[in-house]
Amino acid sequence: MHNNNPGPDEPGWMSGLAPLSRRGFLRTALLGAAALSTGCASLMRRGQVAPPRYQHLSEDDALVLQQLVRVLLPTAEHGLPSSYSDVPTLQNIDGMVGQMSDQTRELLGLGLWLFERRPMASFQFSRFSRLDEPQALRYVQAMQTGNFVERGLMSTLKTLVCVNYWRDARTWPALDYHGPVTELWGVRRLGNAPLPQA
Repeated sequence: MHNNNPGPDEPGWMSGLAPLSRRGFLRTALLGAAALSTGCASLMRRGQVAPPRYQHLSEDDALVLQQLVRVLLPTAEHGLPSSYSDVPTLQNIDGMVGQMSDQTRELLGLGLWLFERRPMASFQFSRFSRLDEPQALRYVQAMQTGNFVERGLMSTLKTLVCVNYWRDARTWPALDYHGPVTELWGVRRLGNAPLPQA
């Protein structure tokens, strides 16, 4: 039961707050905070270059992977083909994600979401995709030496990025790799031939 009449010690300007319950106050505060954070997020994104649209990756996933490609594949420092202009690493990842089952794709999305928001506590409340390169590299190194969940997530994402860069034939000359030896030596494929019997 609420008493809507101002008490004798309540100033007149507080009389309008009396019918506001704790639940109503929390609901209003939560909606206000969500609106404020959405507005701030849209303002902060204006300076970023949006990645091209992908078929199977969301925009947030693409931003995380774009930052990971930048950190894990410093190709310019080593004279390797660029992971953006020469080798379409993100498009390769997008194609691989398209071949995953729905459950695997959902788990990958959850892992990318966690990886994006995890540095907020230890890296000045910034998302991974917004860190500068030295901070992002420190974050990746911290994840590689973290607990077993962090190490597992980092290993998965690192493998996803690196495999989709190095599987492209344009990167093979840097490794002095000339392709599968079966093609190079002309080895005939046997298909699903039965194993020899003992």
